[in-house]
Amino acid sequence: MMNNSPVLSVKDITAGYYERRVLQGINLDIKENEIVLLIGPNGAGKSTLLKVIAGILNPWGGEVFLKGRQVNGVSTAKRAKIGISYFLQGGEVFPNLTVQENLETAGFGINRKIFFSRMERLFKLFPHLSDLKQRRAGFLSGGERHQLALGMIFVRNPVLMLLDEPSAGLSPLLVNELLEKVKDMRKDLNASILMVEQNVKEGLRIADRVYLMKAGEIVKESSPEKIRKERLLENIFFS
Repeated sequence: MMNNSPVLSVKDITAGYYERRVLQGINLDIKENEIVLLIGPNGAGKSTLLKVIAGILNPWGGEVFLKGRQVNGVSTAKRAKIGISYFLQGGEVFPNLTVQENLETAGFGINRKIFFSRMERLFKLFPHLSDLKQRRAGFLSGGERHQLALGMIFVRNPVLMLLDEPSAGLSPLLVNELLEKVKDMRKDLNASILMVEQNVKEGLRIADRVYLMKAGEIVKESSPEKIRKERLLENIFFS
């Protein structure tokens, strides 16, 4: 049963680039073991919000809490250590390193016994990666690269995963497969997920809850079922 205490709390966040305001008083919560989908048109501020939560972009105002701990001013590296992992759009990996070396780099500082235990779990989730351990990441297909990027998150055993369009550039068949793996990761890690996904239909299929963004603001919190029934997406994207 889902715990009601939030893993992530975002309170009145405003942020932008130089003098251009992008986010305007954002408030959202994510509960334990919950997949939350962030939907909105291009330029709504979805990726900017993920960057603020990950610590890549400092907010102009407001607060970010992880399990009740305020993390404003905490570096991206320290946020990763306390449980926030970030999948950048496109699935960033080290192209000149092998799959194994990428995973070991992601797992740097983790007890070796614990790391290899996590590797075993990872290869059960992504068996194809096990066959590619000695291949350079630069020679992977798009789908394989995205799996590796997710695997690099997995070995960190995060409490919160921030996924910025994890299926971008993949074929419809691979989109379905990859998002199913995201669900499996959530279950295995008992983690919470905040996800931006360009394939809204597939994103709604795995989400527990949805926030709709427009022009830097949260304009609606809803369930995937209500989004479908009330045709809310048309109002967000086309009004």
